Amino acid sequence: MAKNAATATTPEAPAEVKEAAEVRVPADPRARLLKKFHGKFLPKGILRERFKSILERWNSGPDHGNVTLDEIKAVLADWKGTREKPPRLPKA
Repeated sequence: MAKNAATATTPEAPAEVKEAAEVRVPADPRARLLKKFHGKFLPKGILRERFKSILERWNSGPDHGNVTLDEIKAVLADWKGTREKPPRLPKA
């Protein structure tokens, strides 16, 4: 009961929260895809070199080196392709 009484006495608080939520800038979809690589193992080879070059461009400046969403999606798709397990053979 006390919880409801406390919220009823401060009607301005929810309005302040709504204003703060409206000011929030939407997340960059490129950053979401880059987060999928954090802490993951990339084997040596072409895939790791492609990812390193994208990260170097990403960290180059405030515009993130003009790294496109398609580039990151392509590396992610190739990485997932290397991790696929072969299909199971039916037991005879």
